[in-house]
Amino acid sequence: MSGRFRMIALGAALTLIIGHGDLAAQSGPPLRIGHYSTGTGLIGFVIDRMGTPIKLRFDGSDEILALTPEQAPYNSLTLKRDDGVSVLRIYETGRILVFSDKLSGGSADAYRDQEAEPLVVKKATKEQAETEAESLGRRLRRAGAPELAISLDAPRLSADAAAWSAMADAIAVTGATLAEMLTSPIAREIIAAKLRRVVIRDAD
Repeated sequence: MSGRFRMIALGAALTLIIGHGDLAAQSGPPLRIGHYSTGTGLIGFVIDRMGTPIKLRFDGSDEILALTPEQAPYNSLTLKRDDGVSVLRIYETGRILVFSDKLSGGSADAYRDQEAEPLVVKKATKEQAETEAESLGRRLRRAGAPELAISLDAPRLSADAAAWSAMADAIAVTGATLAEMLTSPIAREIIAAKLRRVVIRDAD
């Protein structure tokens, strides 16, 4: 958990997953992109294997995860988050196993149930990014971080620069990470007592 939190301070450059608008209009091969769900329906996600890195977004989350593949037993690949946590395992047969503490036993098979569009960072302007930052600060304060503010530091960017999309994406990642941390009573107490401001800085 602390590893994911420290990642926030590295800035928007490490959270950027660049996508192209024309790619979003294309439909990829069925086995390389699609929406998947577990048999119980408890977990759903989109996985985009159209390029590198492999990207994934869970239902209900704005965060796009960049996953790193590692060799695993039985000619399979384990896909890991940047903090080393395993998210999926993909077998040569096409079987997909998803890992989550929400599942009984910690893992379950996932099945492709519908088509999906490529995962790309949504376009944003300076005004939209600043609005998102203010909104996130209010949501986090309601969740148990009463003094927390989200600040954007990008003095070199014009109001309509493309890099504001990366800043907005970093806000979403920050929100997902802190929201996860605030579910822990201990982390919530520490954040409420010690953390006053999160700065998301353009790293050019």
